[in-house]
Amino acid sequence: MSAAFTLLPVDIRLPRGAFAGGGRDILRHGDRALCGFTRGALRPCLHPVWTPAGHVVTAEQPADHPHHRGIWVACDHVGLMMQGPDGTERHDYCFYVDQVFQGRAPGRICQTGLTLVAQTDRAALVCQDLAWIGPAEWGADDGRRVLDERRWTAFTVTDGSLILDITSEVTPAGDVGVALGPTRHAWFNARLADAIALDPGSAPTDFNGNRGAGAIATSGTALVDFSGPVGGGAEAGITVIPVNPETSAWFIADWGVLSVGHMRSQARHLAPGQRARFCCRMVAHDGGTPRTGAWDDIPFLAPEDMPDPSAGDTP
Repeated sequence: MSAAFTLLPVDIRLPRGAFAGGGRDILRHGDRALCGFTRGALRPCLHPVWTPAGHVVTAEQPADHPHHRGIWVACDHVGLMMQGPDGTERHDYCFYVDQVFQGRAPGRICQTGLTLVAQTDRAALVCQDLAWIGPAEWGADDGRRVLDERRWTAFTVTDGSLILDITSEVTPAGDVGVALGPTRHAWFNARLADAIALDPGSAPTDFNGNRGAGAIATSGTALVDFSGPVGGGAEAGITVIPVNPETSAWFIADWGVLSVGHMRSQARHLAPGQRARFCCRMVAHDGGTPRTGAWDDIPFLAPEDMPDPSAGDTP
């Protein structure tokens, strides 16, 4: 009996003399494509993400914000706490925008490993190993390695939705502490497909039915959905559900981005050897805005909940 899930690279035969700037692996359930693990020049993302009906609900590098890529993890304020002659000096980098942003040079998040580590008939766990590397600079021609990350994405297939339970665990890469934030541009992000985001009748909606970014509270919000037309009279969307809503801060825009993190007003400091774990559920679903509690009976799937014990190893 063949495996229910497969994770295989896309083989694109390029013309002679051409080369790829990244790469893509596709997770499939049987013959159906679920999600692309895409490696870009500066950071990886999940794109395309398909609903069970076959609609792509993510966008990659839209014209207004080309650094937005599907579903991705990023942070635009990352400080390496280096020791200088007069004490600690913060070296600030950006791992969110592709160009220099507010004076911070862009770093890159490099995927060093990708493995389908466990699966059942309806669920699969994919593990990524990632290195957060700063830009080339004086004294570090190849950039300083700032963070090591292990990211697990657990996929659960239902009749009308694809559930993505994402666990991101980071630790300083060396013997120097790291500060994350404060920023609104972190940690978990989703950019909606243009068909949804650009439709004048579409808008983000919270669990109380508030519509539009201006009506949704930036803190204490348990979930936000963004649904709209995807062609052929069908609707689909993405629902973002942080695991710890009471400590979460949102950045939401009517033009199609949903971001949620935990460091909007205060930095998160990590000493060497210390780890931080962030968790978020994203659901690619068919139809319009789902009913409240639509997936409450499906517990968040952390890496240690899957049958392979090695999936929960420390980065």
